[in-house]
Amino acid sequence: MSNFKYYYNPKTCQYERARWSVKDILWYVAGLVTLGLVFCGAIIAVHDSLMESETEKALRAENKTLEKHKPVLEEQLAAIESTLSNLKSEDKTLYAKVFNSELPQSQATPSTLSKEQILLADASGFKNLMDILRSKSEALRKTSANTNLSFGNTIHISKDQLDLMSSIPSTQPVANTQLDLLVSGFGERINPFHKGKYNHPGVDFAAARGTEVFVTAKGKVVTVSRTSVQAGYGNYVDVDHGNGFVTRYAHLDEIKVQRGQTIPRGTTIGTVGSSGGSIAPHLHYEVIRDGEPVDPARYLMEGLSSEQHAVLLKLSSKQNQSLD
Repeated sequence: MSNFKYYYNPKTCQYERARWSVKDILWYVAGLVTLGLVFCGAIIAVHDSLMESETEKALRAENKTLEKHKPVLEEQLAAIESTLSNLKSEDKTLYAKVFNSELPQSQATPSTLSKEQILLADASGFKNLMDILRSKSEALRKTSANTNLSFGNTIHISKDQLDLMSSIPSTQPVANTQLDLLVSGFGERINPFHKGKYNHPGVDFAAARGTEVFVTAKGKVVTVSRTSVQAGYGNYVDVDHGNGFVTRYAHLDEIKVQRGQTIPRGTTIGTVGSSGGSIAPHLHYEVIRDGEPVDPARYLMEGLSSEQHAVLLKLSSKQNQSLD
């Protein structure tokens, strides 16, 4: 059926075909263009949903790889953070024990990444995360290298440091493998006689009478005192180790060294007793540095792991009654 329109012309008494106006032509063209755009859009949508370019394949594979390795990256960062923290803690402990000083301030390490940052990172930001991981790994390597240098080469090269190390009273004065012989620590404690609080200048090791007492570092015997008075230190020995360190071994039963004698670390200097002002057989042990008593438990680290030394420090810190 024809789509042409006709109208009746009274002048000619005939039906004549209607001519298109400019408006009709414009509407017709606009309709064709709109239909063409819709058709092209439909074709493109179908193509995108059914067809995949090489670039799209590569990007999709990259996204899958990134999703797979994000948990791995998170685990690596957590491990590095933990290791750096442990190294810093160990360095601080070693400086306190060996050099009696605070850990020197180091350069700030790269910023820490949170789990949320890792999991929410897109492909464009993942490279930055990898860069930070490499940076923190390098910081870990440098920290480890500096630690090895400070407590390896430096300590062994310097003669002054070697002398200092050899003079530090770092071994326990009695055999105490179970660590439970240390019964009273340094500082404010309860006096066993008048029950008031006083400053206990050393630590007490409870042991059977006759137990051997060892010198805790090489040194020279500067004091040998024997007395029958039931007060004070009783029978005691002082050993000068140099570099300001002096150790005292009190309430002894026997004394097996002489004044002026130079003795190596581990030499038996006497046996445990209960002489002087003592309520039970034990060894009262002091470390005096530059004329002032300091906490001996801080130095009793040779032959102990970090965990064991921590146990010894905990026992020493208990607020209880001393034995002298």
